Amino acid sequence: MVVIIETHTEPINPPSASPTITHEQFWEGLVYQLSNTHKFVPTSQECKVLSHTEEEIVISQTLGEHSTLGHDAGEHKNKFVLSPPSKYVGTDTNTSDFQCIGIIAQGPGGEKDLYYTVVYEWNEKGVQKGSAEHEEKKTNNLHPRDLATTTVERIRQMVKDDEL
Repeated sequence: MVVIIETHTEPINPPSASPTITHEQFWEGLVYQLSNTHKFVPTSQECKVLSHTEEEIVISQTLGEHSTLGHDAGEHKNKFVLSPPSKYVGTDTNTSDFQCIGIIAQGPGGEKDLYYTVVYEWNEKGVQKGSAEHEEKKTNNLHPRDLATTTVERIRQMVKDDEL
């Protein structure tokens, strides 16, 4: 078995960005995103919230065809365990082999110096480390860069539009 981990950290408030997003606004935007994946993830065609508490969000979503090995097309039930106001851990109940982690972190520049890190982790059972299959899975799995970048951009637009 091999574990494939892909990460990406995106600055939330780079110098050229306007408006500045607060930690609270970004967390609120993340909670909105987890409940409305179809508005943030291109392959998510439909999303229904099954339950939502301060500690957990459970959704059912339909994923369309896509070219990554991370998830199959079709119906998926996702559970997001929330650790407000800085972290969530998402799992797909169709498979125990994948999780997505999102973290908001403050940099050394003060309360507006914020970063959003997305971690994708796959446990690939039956795959030998260094094998051709291992290399293929590393190459063809979904990369979190797009999700991190899109999330920051979409939440910034929500702040501009007074939606948060």
